[in-house]
Amino acid sequence: MAINSKIIKGIVLSQSRGSLMALSFGFYLLAMTLAFISINVASAYNIKKELTNIAEGAINKSAQSINILAYYAELNRFNSNKQVPIDCVVANIKFHNLIANARLSDKQILVDDFNCSLYEVWAQVSITGKLPVDLTFLHLDQLNTLTIRSKVGASSVYMPN
Repeated sequence: MAINSKIIKGIVLSQSRGSLMALSFGFYLLAMTLAFISINVASAYNIKKELTNIAEGAINKSAQSINILAYYAELNRFNSNKQVPIDCVVANIKFHNLIANARLSDKQILVDDFNCSLYEVWAQVSITGKLPVDLTFLHLDQLNTLTIRSKVGASSVYMPN
């Protein structure tokens, strides 16, 4: 027992040869980097969600453009799943106007692609911007600028009264 107490007393009373300052600073940098990355990921997710909501509203509004000639000609009257025909030209104009008037984080939303068949419309929109926390210490400009894309679509299902 006396030997053990001498060893413990020697460890406790001995002077340390190094500093924990470097280790503490390293943990601080790691924690701050993870916090910045978390903020950027959360911001990108929020913008993606808002972009999808705006695009879904615009695509649903444009899917309400009815092709009157095809509707009254009753193109699919013998089908079991009836659909209302969409006027693709009007739907395209309406979608582009709605997206052009929408702003997201003071950035313009771009329409990358718009497709329309007689019964379905779908589009891809995107927005490009900088992330809220600039990670300049990583010296990667690609991480600070981000392009977010969202693809949405709608169809026109006939619902009888």
